[in-house]
Amino acid sequence: MSLRLPFALLAIIVGVVGLALNMSVIAGVMAPPENRPFLSFLVYYWTYLTNLSNSVLILIYLADVTGTRWLSWLRNPVFKAGMAGIMMLVMFFYHFMLEPSLPDLPLAIDISNVLLHYCTPVLFLAWWAAWSPHGALRYRDVPAMLIPGLAYVLYVELRGPLVGEYPYTILDPGFAIPGQPPGGYAAVAISVGVLVALVAIFDLLLVFIDGHIARRRQTA
Repeated sequence: MSLRLPFALLAIIVGVVGLALNMSVIAGVMAPPENRPFLSFLVYYWTYLTNLSNSVLILIYLADVTGTRWLSWLRNPVFKAGMAGIMMLVMFFYHFMLEPSLPDLPLAIDISNVLLHYCTPVLFLAWWAAWSPHGALRYRDVPAMLIPGLAYVLYVELRGPLVGEYPYTILDPGFAIPGQPPGGYAAVAISVGVLVALVAIFDLLLVFIDGHIARRRQTA
């Protein structure tokens, strides 16, 4: 019996549970839904890369297991590998930058953080390695793999001045360390440059792994 469908269902359930906990608890703590219209709250919720990227993963699983034509663009090897790189960033950024400074949180929030920042990235990487077609990626595809992440940053920077909020302090040009002036867009550019370089390294590694898996399958 193939584990492909059970694995996809497990990954979808993990993602849905994590997102549901995030919507009901975490987002409520960050900005109570009663303080803004429902549509505005949904936009705010999906402004966070963790929520947005995990929602895309669920759509990718559905696209792969159902073969739905209108979701075919989600099956593109470059896009899927790019999402794997973004999920590695989600995991590493949370583990090294966010988690150490978090205060004591309710159990539901802790569970959501583990599901969305550790479980879903690892599950998707395993899914990509085991059941995605391999051999189509080239190193020249890395710039295209970076496009979704760069588009996200552009969206945040265009939306931020209009609504006066940013999902992460490193993307907020008005953020200032106590006693220091705001870093401005120069600080944002430096932060984004570091993160893009990190994702590019992940993507280069994924291209290498993709070719290795393809060669092993050909000789098996």
